[in-house]
Amino acid sequence: MKKALLLSIKPKFAEAIFEGTKVFELRKVRPRLTCGDLVLVYVTSPRCRLEGAFDVVSVIELPPEELWNVVKSGCALTKNEFDNYYFGKTVGYAIGVGSAWVLETSRNLRYLRDEEIVPPQSYRYLSASQTATLLGG
Repeated sequence: MKKALLLSIKPKFAEAIFEGTKVFELRKVRPRLTCGDLVLVYVTSPRCRLEGAFDVVSVIELPPEELWNVVKSGCALTKNEFDNYYFGKTVGYAIGVGSAWVLETSRNLRYLRDEEIVPPQSYRYLSASQTATLLGG
């Protein structure tokens, strides 16, 4: 079964994902994802809404200095921002973004809480029923 992950992403990075200019979502902790899994994008403050999703095409695990060479043209960060993000880390992770889409109806924070889905600080796994609810299925 396909896994679904609810991922909290800052507005400027979410927009870049939906525009197709950000094709790698960087993380310090490896989520248990594989190719074909689904990421639901919760856009953080000030928007505080589930706005879309994307298919996972890869998960890359490399030392930061090697990871930069793979993701630099598609991570929406400068080299300095990248280095600051991974400062002190021996390994970094990049989720390859496949098809990304915006939901017809975004889900605000109140809706999520009513469904007993608390937006995560970083990420959280969703059940099949939670995923269907959030995607309007």
